[in-house]
Amino acid sequence: EVLPAQYSSGLQQMRSAARAAIIEMFEAANKEGYLLYANSTYRSYSEQSATYDYWVRQNGKEYADRTSARPGHSEHQLGTTADVGWSGCELECTIGSPEAAWIAANSYRFGFIVSYPDGKESITGYAAEPWHVRFVGKDVAQQVVNSGLTLHEFLLR
Repeated sequence: EVLPAQYSSGLQQMRSAARAAIIEMFEAANKEGYLLYANSTYRSYSEQSATYDYWVRQNGKEYADRTSARPGHSEHQLGTTADVGWSGCELECTIGSPEAAWIAANSYRFGFIVSYPDGKESITGYAAEPWHVRFVGKDVAQQVVNSGLTLHEFLLR
C-alpha cells in the first residue's frame, strides 16, 4: 500500500501491516518534535539491482557490499522495510542525530527493529544504518530488544 505523502519522499509502498505501523511510529515521533518520513521502502528486484550497481559504480564493490544488498538479498524487497529520513537528511547524515537516537530507542514499540545497528557490522555484514528499520511486529520486536541480539542473530538462533 502507498504511504501518505506527508510520511514519504516520493511514491513509497509497504505491506499493509508495516504501513500502518510506520504511520503510527511517525505520528508518535511527530508528537515529540521529530518529523520523520520514509525515503525508500519496497524495491523490486530490478530496482534493487540498479541500486546495488549504482553503489558499485560510485564506490566500488567492497563498499557496495557493506552498504547495499545484492538483488534478491535486500530487506527492501520484502515490503516491510523503510529507510527513514527527516528535514532533507537521509542516509549517512542521520548518523549520530537525535532522530536516529529516537528511532533506536523507540522503533520496537511500533514493531520495527534497526536492522544494522552501530558496532555490529561483523555480525550483520553491513555498516551501521540507523535509518534502516524492518517491521517484524510488536511482539517479535520486543523479544529482539529483550534478547540484546541483532535481528539477524535473533532470527538465526
